[in-house]
Amino acid sequence: MKELTEQLVQFKQVTMQLILALKLDEIYKIDDLLDSRQRSIENMEKLQYTTEEFANICDELDILKVQHELLELMQEKKESTKEELNKIQTTRNANNNYNKSFYVNSSMFNKQI
Repeated sequence: MKELTEQLVQFKQVTMQLILALKLDEIYKIDDLLDSRQRSIENMEKLQYTTEEFANICDELDILKVQHELLELMQEKKESTKEELNKIQTTRNANNNYNKSFYVNSSMFNKQI
């Protein structure tokens, strides 16, 4: 039971660090934090505990609240990144269309009268 509590505390700490990294746009930290979080999950799977013990400890530590906050933040970042990519694609298309029309119309300047 004590080991499970320690693992869940570590899991919560890593999750909170992950939330902070996302808020500060420290993308380079995310992979390491996700790996650390996965190791905590794997360590918990090795332990023997009942579902009730797990649920009680999660309630005490507010794990679900932190997890929900992380998921919401990840969804927001995903949506904002998608919007940025759409803006870049629109700008790229506009530039390509402008450049194409410029070269098509430039042939009239090459003709001699």
